[in-house]
Amino acid sequence: PKTELLLYIASRRQHLVEKVLPALEAGKLVIMDRFIDSSVAYQGFGRGLDIDAIDWLNHFATDGLKPDLTLYFDIEVEEGLARIAANSDREVNRLDMEGLDLHKKVRKGYLSLLDKEGNRMVKIDASLPLEQVVETTKAVLFDRMGLDK
Repeated sequence: PKTELLLYIASRRQHLVEKVLPALEAGKLVIMDRFIDSSVAYQGFGRGLDIDAIDWLNHFATDGLKPDLTLYFDIEVEEGLARIAANSDREVNRLDMEGLDLHKKVRKGYLSLLDKEGNRMVKIDASLPLEQVVETTKAVLFDRMGLDK
């Protein structure tokens, strides 16, 4: 688990320096699939590593940069895994194949982060039909960016 964490942290640093910071400096909007909260949820809650250590490593790797907004698409673990299994267009990754227990711990981690991070994180009910999830996501983004629909 520690090696996995350190590899993700190193990858995060490289991606930040090579892609994210130049885009932000150019005034661009950056949308990422995973960032610092993922390490807390997966390696902290999921793998049982020390969350304070993960927070420190994330801070070190990102120079303290945090997302302005994190969208957490919440779904019961069993339903999420069933969707992954049913989607033949999606490549299954190593974490997808982990046991149910890990995924439940990871979900608990994200829900804990929602409480801790407050306004920076928004939970979206991903068990709803796709059209509703998309509309909710758009509404949150438009609201946070101060845009008209």
